[in-house]
Amino acid sequence: MIRFFEGSGSSEIELLDSAFLKSEWSKLHAVAASLLERRGHFPASEFLSQHAFELYRGTNGFGDDFCVLYMQAEMDKYVELAELADDMQMRHNAKRAAEAVGEVTGQHVRFVAMDLLQASGPGPVASPVLEITSDTVERALRDAERLLATEGATSGVDRVHTAFHGYLRALASRAALGQSETAGVTELFRLIRSQHPSFAGNSAAHQAEIDKILRALANVVDTLNPLRNQGSVAHPNEDLLAEPEAMLFINSVRCLLHYLNAKTKG
Repeated sequence: MIRFFEGSGSSEIELLDSAFLKSEWSKLHAVAASLLERRGHFPASEFLSQHAFELYRGTNGFGDDFCVLYMQAEMDKYVELAELADDMQMRHNAKRAAEAVGEVTGQHVRFVAMDLLQASGPGPVASPVLEITSDTVERALRDAERLLATEGATSGVDRVHTAFHGYLRALASRAALGQSETAGVTELFRLIRSQHPSFAGNSAAHQAEIDKILRALANVVDTLNPLRNQGSVAHPNEDLLAEPEAMLFINSVRCLLHYLNAKTKG
């Protein structure tokens, strides 16, 4: 990780989750850049506005709480900026940017940092906002977001699987479907499709075709456990899923979450 600016204290960074929703951060990012420009700090304003920084919560081995102005850059941009990381003007710009973001957001921004964007495969489907959820589900979804941003899709497979399993269990419990405490994702998905009130008496337009898609998705669900157990970091596996296949796994689960959330609302 390249650091353009770091405040006092330990230089260790463990990224957690995003400090703000993307829509909220987009506005705050623009306000901070405008503030720098209004004060005449034009190079710092350009540094902030022309790079895709996001604000992450962070911690370290000492338990410190802080924020990191963080971005991932593709190879050419990464090399270009990395060569300037020790430039005094670049470091001054980063310091000014950290101060402006801190002023606008009310957060303590200890670092301005960059990583090389590793993944070259498909991008992620957006993480859903679930109507029926649990603390375990929400934590697993946050962990998956953090791992996708910092470690890549392969590291996020286990967390997404946990979120999906927890969501199916919460959905079945809310509808009092009488599921077993040990039910896995395959059993829970089958139970919800067959007994949940939202699926009872399905008579939507093109229902026959929709049923074919759902049967195909049931086959996808059947593969989740072996892929998680044998191809992720959930266990000390030697043959891990490659990034494109790991992203396929994550996107498949997120699509299912989006569908089930929409289907069972209300």
